[in-house]
Amino acid sequence: MTEGTGNNRKDSIKIILIVVIILLAGASAIKIYVDNEDKNALQAEYDATRERLSTKLDSLSIELSERITEIAKLGGDIDSLVAVKDSITAQRDQLRLTRAANKRLIARLDGKVSGYENLLVAKDKEIEELKVINSQLLEENTELKEEQNTLSRTLTEAEKKQEELRQQINLAAKLRAENIAFFNINSRGREREGDFRQRQAQKIKVTFNLAENDVAPITGHQIMIQVIDPEGTVIFDVSRGSGTFQIQGKEQYYTAAQEIVFDNSQQALSFVYDKGSDFDKGDHRVMLWADSYPIGSVRFNVR
Repeated sequence: MTEGTGNNRKDSIKIILIVVIILLAGASAIKIYVDNEDKNALQAEYDATRERLSTKLDSLSIELSERITEIAKLGGDIDSLVAVKDSITAQRDQLRLTRAANKRLIARLDGKVSGYENLLVAKDKEIEELKVINSQLLEENTELKEEQNTLSRTLTEAEKKQEELRQQINLAAKLRAENIAFFNINSRGREREGDFRQRQAQKIKVTFNLAENDVAPITGHQIMIQVIDPEGTVIFDVSRGSGTFQIQGKEQYYTAAQEIVFDNSQQALSFVYDKGSDFDKGDHRVMLWADSYPIGSVRFNVR
């Protein structure tokens, strides 16, 4: 072998080594490039999954809030549902804080999403059942209110009739004067029925019977007379037995009064009133009262 041939062979080996090194370097670079591309693709996939899960958890949280509100209005139990919503919110926040690819966390949350969706379906069914129950309760309450209203109207009508009956009984139980007669008494004690001259009498007498009344109770009453002069004023003198009584909360004067016990015997009563002075000329009226209601009247004229 010549010296020239040996050198050529050495050069060929060097070239081969250089080519091999270049190929190895290229392969290594390609591998690094491919690995980086795979990592970037995987990170992008995780980021997309994380964003999808975050959006889905957000949506689930909103939908659960709507179900909670609706179930609460329908009177259902919301405590467990509120706890689930709080858990979803916490998981969403944890996911958003996880910037690096966390395959285990993403896989765990991805598996829970379907469970939450099934929960929403179950709650929708519960809402429909609650609506049916509430509708039935509303119908029952409506019927109950109608029954209560009917009962209330019946009671009101019964109370009204009872009050009317009570008023009728009270009205029927009132005393009534009958056979009312009027007399003047002169200075010699002589009685004369009817009108009289001014100089003929200073005393008057009123007689009457209390009409029979089987409804009126056997009880005490104050019987009063009002002698009313031509001016419409009640003749009143405390020293001669006059006083006051109440009619519908207003004070009235009476000329004379006496206490009696009504016994339904058509008992006869009489009043003698001594005015002590001449009566004024003109028409007079005598009103008869029992307690606080009128029972009769009579008129006389002084000429």
